[in-house]
Amino acid sequence: MKRHKTEYKGVYYRIGERLSKKGKEKIFYIVFKKNGKVYEEKVGRQYADEMTAAQANRKRSARIDGKLQSRKEIRAQAKAAKLAEAGKMTLTRIWDEYKANKADSKSLEIDKGRFEQYLKPDFGDKEPHEIVRLDVDRLRIKLLKKYKPQSVKHVLALLKRIVNFGVSRQLCGNLNFKIEAIRVDNQKTDDLNPEQLKKLLEAIDNSTDIQAADMMRLALYTGMRRGEMFKLKWDDIDFQRGFINIKYPKGGVSQKIPLNEQARRVLENHPKTTYKEDDDLKT
Repeated sequence: MKRHKTEYKGVYYRIGERLSKKGKEKIFYIVFKKNGKVYEEKVGRQYADEMTAAQANRKRSARIDGKLQSRKEIRAQAKAAKLAEAGKMTLTRIWDEYKANKADSKSLEIDKGRFEQYLKPDFGDKEPHEIVRLDVDRLRIKLLKKYKPQSVKHVLALLKRIVNFGVSRQLCGNLNFKIEAIRVDNQKTDDLNPEQLKKLLEAIDNSTDIQAADMMRLALYTGMRRGEMFKLKWDDIDFQRGFINIKYPKGGVSQKIPLNEQARRVLENHPKTTYKEDDDLKT
């Protein structure tokens, strides 16, 4: 296309087809020399970009002074930023790796809910070293207004586990501060008073379901959880040395608890039936 000079040095235009309507329009270009190299760039269209010769001249001056980037430079910068962003090991990317590594964990679904609801909105797009103490303090204060300290403790513990996983796999750097522990008061205040305990024992004694009654007695006398009693087998009871072996409790580590006299009487009087597949405490 033929070049057409303008009143401004280094600014010219060509005539081309309009983009959105029928007809012709001017397409403005600038030519300038910088650092011994000659540049020729398109700066805009007459109608599509509302470009004029005067505006093109101002862009030329800005390019010479380094105040304006070319379209090519802008595209290159955007591409570089996109590549840098893709290379960032954000908390979300570390979580994805953590999740794949812990696929057989029973608590993974619970952790997934905690991450998606509480950690991802504030920290998902950040790398661990970009997270500051104030961010975590704000999250803790916000959660404590709605949830119990134990629940908040689990959320912050998950954040710590994800970051520690990333550090151990050399995926990221560590946090630049230590997450403060949440104090949780586990003291129980729902103990039965003597009158309530008396009525409960009377109800147990009057029960016709031997299995349920003895389980209630065992829970009262030993403090065992329901799931622990369901797993209990006769081989787990050591009457001679006086202890009960609890396998795979909630904490995950097997342990032994004393077999007190009250619990001993319950078990000694409990009907024993041996099955082919197991040896549960069942009638």
